[in-house]
Amino acid sequence: MVIMRMRFVIRAVAALSGLALFAATARAQGPSPSGEVRFGGRQLFGDRASSKFAEYQSIPDGWFLDRVDLRLDWGQTGHYLALRASDALEGDQQVRLRAGRAGRWELGLEFSKLPHAYSNTGRTLYTETAPGVFRLPDDVQAQLRTISTTDTDPTRSGVQPDLAKLQALVDGLARPLGLSSLREQFAASFRYSPAPRWDLRVRYSQENQRGRRPVGATFSFNATEQAEPLDYKTQQLQASLQWSANAWTVQLGYTGAILRNRVDVLLWDNPFRETDAAGASAAGRIDLYPDNTTHQGTLSAAVNLPLRSRWTATAAYGVTLQDDSLLPFTTNSAVANVPVVPAATANGEMRTFVLGSTLTTRPVRDLSLTFRYRLYDRDNRTPSLLFSNYVRTDQVLGGAARRNLPIAYSRQTAGVEASWQILRPISLRGGYEWEDWDREHRDVLSTTEHTYSGAVDVTQGGWLLLRAAFRRSDRTAHDYEAHRVAEETFPEGEPGLGQLEGLRKFDLASRERDRAELIARVGAWDNLSVSASYTLTDDLYGESEYGLLTNRAGGPALELTYSPFSRLSLFAEYAREENRLSMRSRQRTPASSTTPANDKPDNDWVSDVRDLVNTYAAGLSGELLADRLGIDLSYSVSDGNGRTGTRTPGQPDLVTTAVDYPAIVSDLRLVCATVSYSFSQRVGLRFDYRYEKYDQIDFALDPMTPFMGNVDAGSALTTWLGATRPDYRAHLASLSLTYRL
Repeated sequence: MVIMRMRFVIRAVAALSGLALFAATARAQGPSPSGEVRFGGRQLFGDRASSKFAEYQSIPDGWFLDRVDLRLDWGQTGHYLALRASDALEGDQQVRLRAGRAGRWELGLEFSKLPHAYSNTGRTLYTETAPGVFRLPDDVQAQLRTISTTDTDPTRSGVQPDLAKLQALVDGLARPLGLSSLREQFAASFRYSPAPRWDLRVRYSQENQRGRRPVGATFSFNATEQAEPLDYKTQQLQASLQWSANAWTVQLGYTGAILRNRVDVLLWDNPFRETDAAGASAAGRIDLYPDNTTHQGTLSAAVNLPLRSRWTATAAYGVTLQDDSLLPFTTNSAVANVPVVPAATANGEMRTFVLGSTLTTRPVRDLSLTFRYRLYDRDNRTPSLLFSNYVRTDQVLGGAARRNLPIAYSRQTAGVEASWQILRPISLRGGYEWEDWDREHRDVLSTTEHTYSGAVDVTQGGWLLLRAAFRRSDRTAHDYEAHRVAEETFPEGEPGLGQLEGLRKFDLASRERDRAELIARVGAWDNLSVSASYTLTDDLYGESEYGLLTNRAGGPALELTYSPFSRLSLFAEYAREENRLSMRSRQRTPASSTTPANDKPDNDWVSDVRDLVNTYAAGLSGELLADRLGIDLSYSVSDGNGRTGTRTPGQPDLVTTAVDYPAIVSDLRLVCATVSYSFSQRVGLRFDYRYEKYDQIDFALDPMTPFMGNVDAGSALTTWLGATRPDYRAHLASLSLTYRL
């Protein structure tokens, strides 16, 4: 520990000496340096093994370079060189270098990293022999099959697997597996203004994402969870040319993007079978995201008009293409009479057209008007192919012809907003918006929504704001047909029971939405300010018999700031977010060779969902010694609780008992403390401490292990990754030195 402190002091002195030499050299050569550098050491304590602790960030032990913000200016020439970096050399770093001449040109280089930790507890039976190919040794499959022979062989019945032996075998074979990803992005940009009226901009970026994440899949009669390998490369080019006059602005633009997925297919062995059999495949397969390219051109214009008016318009046309190979229907060689796919590749093509226009005007002093229109047309030109048959979950032929549907839509919105200050402290706002959707290959081909809004604001100086606002939206679904998509997908007849006749999908269904907002901010006193608000959104799906029926969300918020002394400020905050929704569905069984279909309203069930999050925070900020010693303290709590209740209104013969789901609870507590001391205008010392405590109870995640048969016997032939996000308690302490040029 003493050696670490000595190294820290030596490195700090060396860094400060280097900065001083850099500043002195820069001054001697002419440019004027400015900026600051903050670096130091960090120590972590506690139980922080959970992936939730560093889900989207990197917090390593040891030395860190927290902030670099340096700039050189060459005075009247206008030239500059700037470097800005945060969390440099860490897994979530951002670095940006800019050089140029003010008002004429700028060259920029950027580099950033963004991690995502899915789980630190993953384990798997598989070995990845090639990108996306997961295999099991034959002897492992034989052992698993031997213990569970009856359930993996559809031709035999009557014997149950030994769950204890399966549990022991899977636990003994499963190996740790990292489930995380990292995005790395590099970008280069150039801006050039050869004359005051012209502006040219070009930007190229490349993003690489690598890692693994959990993905669910199924084959034969059992499910599986695999580690999907991520290996994407996305390149994007943006260019624009703008010409501006006294009243006119015109801009031409182009955007091109290329996505390359280096892993084309996910293939994995069946843990419980070495060879294919009718009704039981030896392997499963999923086609992953295809390579694709996008090109889009844009034309924008703006012009100043009389009556203090301005009109802007934008038109864009784009094409997206992908030509991924179509995979065979199944990997199971034991399924007979499997048809050949009707095309070798997807030949996918999507064309988009965007048109937007806005007119703002102020015909009289206290009245402002805004008119808007926007069209977004998504034309899907992917061929619609007829598949004479298909294979259901790698077991048997589906027994029906089906067709893929090129889903497309066109969305138009138009509206007007008005703001009128009738008296100096009082202003009124009102608006109307029309939205129309025209769809292809959906249950509803057309929906129309009308929205009316209004608000009253009372303002006085900078110390008072009172606002009451309301929005009313009414969406009408024209000619909802629950079986439209199924009839188009299955030209020879929809198999099974099909969709419930009264089911309405929430994005297509008729809906009434009311939203109210109340805000009050008062700062009439020099040392005290209060802010309170309340929002409520209420959705009613009045024509929906099944699906989402109601949804209500909102809650109050309160913020208080008090300064008993000029150098000390106290704050307290509270916010409550509550969401309540109700859904209805039905338990059904299709007809078989021996029993008729059971599709009775008595088997309906209703779920009432309530999600509640309370957030509390309090703290203080101030200076104990003027311009020398500062302190910041804060404490916050975020307490979440989710409950789902289930009930059966009728007398069911399929759903015998309606059972409420266990509560899902999450609790995050943060304690943050910062003490900073300035030795001079150039040098400062800072100490940071943070304590994080996270607790979660989630019945769907907490018990997950590679084998779940001991929890649910029905999943005895299912393998999982055991990906969980446990609770954690973490302490972070850091000491950093800041040097300002």
